[in-house]
Amino acid sequence: MEIYNTFKIEDNVLTHTRMLDAPRELVWEVWTNAEHIKEWWGPNGFSLTTKSMIVKSGEVWDFIMPGMGRDWDNKIEYVKVEKPALLAYKHTGGENEDYNFTVSVFFEEMDGKTLLTMQSVFKSKEIIEELNRKVNAIEGGKQTLNRLEYYLQLMTGIN
Repeated sequence: MEIYNTFKIEDNVLTHTRMLDAPRELVWEVWTNAEHIKEWWGPNGFSLTTKSMIVKSGEVWDFIMPGMGRDWDNKIEYVKVEKPALLAYKHTGGENEDYNFTVSVFFEEMDGKTLLTMQSVFKSKEIIEELNRKVNAIEGGKQTLNRLEYYLQLMTGIN
């Protein structure tokens, strides 16, 4: 099962793969419902306030993440929504447009569990390195998925 819990950087793409011990419909629900996502989204020490969230192609999730001594404005514009298999979106926010990136999240059913694959594409590998230096972005992404996994364990009672 460990081969499914991976992280890699290839040029300007970050790929997180995680096997989650929860059904795909539930993983989709906690990823697309504002009441659930506030419980796990973001790195350790961050919280989440959703201004609006409409999970449909062409619509937006507008939110603030307080953490590290400031409020981080974020917008996710959904490009493709295929329930319960795919979320593709553009992530924006902050002062520097170079930090904007696109994400594809694949939810694959595997024997009652969910193989989650999250690919984030940045403008360049240098942008990834800069974000990692400034805000520990790579570790933050791993922590976010750790929080998702923990939240799902609480919901399902599976440890």
